[in-house]
Amino acid sequence: MTTTQFPSAAGRAAVAAALAEDASGNDITTAWSVPEDLAATAEVRTRQSGIAAGLPAVAEVFAQVDPEVEIEASVADGARLAAGDVLLRLSGPARSLITGERTALNFLQRLCGIATLTDRYVQAVAATRTRRRTARLRPRHSRRPRAARRT
Repeated sequence: MTTTQFPSAAGRAAVAAALAEDASGNDITTAWSVPEDLAATAEVRTRQSGIAAGLPAVAEVFAQVDPEVEIEASVADGARLAAGDVLLRLSGPARSLITGERTALNFLQRLCGIATLTDRYVQAVAATRTRRRTARLRPRHSRRPRAARRT
């Protein structure tokens, strides 16, 4: 596998839970119609422009499905993508590619969508002049409410 290892135990657990929920390892149609020794390759391409995110999650999906699946990422997380760009290439046992496909694409779609929307917000406020102030920079009297005066 040429991509980096998934960085978090929680992330690995999320991938395991998604695979268990999908139950694609028990797909009788794949077992019946795809020969066990058939090798395949696949490319994951974008349909729209956006920001790449979730490639380590895809690597983790296929690491849990079948460590024989090889993944070659064409871009890094955070890269800007145009419609039709290749995100990654997969090769390995066809059954394993089919087994992990839906779960991997779900992670990619969700994480790329979040990254792309976040980028749109960043671009929207990039031209604004914003001053941030911390509590340390505020005048002393603005940090505490005044006590009521007794008369």
